[in-house]
Amino acid sequence: MINSVSSGMSMPPPPPRGEQKLTQDQQTLISDTLSQYDPENLTESDALSIIETFSEAGIKPSAALEESLAELGFDAKELGDIAQVADQGQRPPPPPKQSSDQISSLVDYLAELVEEKLASGDTDKLTDEDKESIMAQVFKEFDIEDRTSIINTSV
Repeated sequence: MINSVSSGMSMPPPPPRGEQKLTQDQQTLISDTLSQYDPENLTESDALSIIETFSEAGIKPSAALEESLAELGFDAKELGDIAQVADQGQRPPPPPKQSSDQISSLVDYLAELVEEKLASGDTDKLTDEDKESIMAQVFKEFDIEDRTSIINTSV
């Protein structure tokens, strides 16, 4: 059945990651900001200031930004290295790893809640409200932060 459904559908490929078109205002800001610095003598403070200025303007790392920097004599990777962006915790730490026992326990609890909800109703379908209620109970029972995945699939 899945093949018959999926064979007629084609999903467009996801957009390339980090693709951002720069507006004229953003290009002007980049040019004006970088004109204040010598690309051969950047300090960590300079690099951090540049990155902060771009970030506040909503300019995210992208091929367009990298190209714009290069046109002005700056290397995007070098700028990040000087600012030590990777060392400053810009990304949140990964969630703690879950054991198979923890995942099994979570799945069992989830199945129990679904069965209880279906048994208490007159239908064999869950409403959106039922689903939200079940997920809230799972989040509370397993002390999971709201808006995170209930199962950590990262290795």
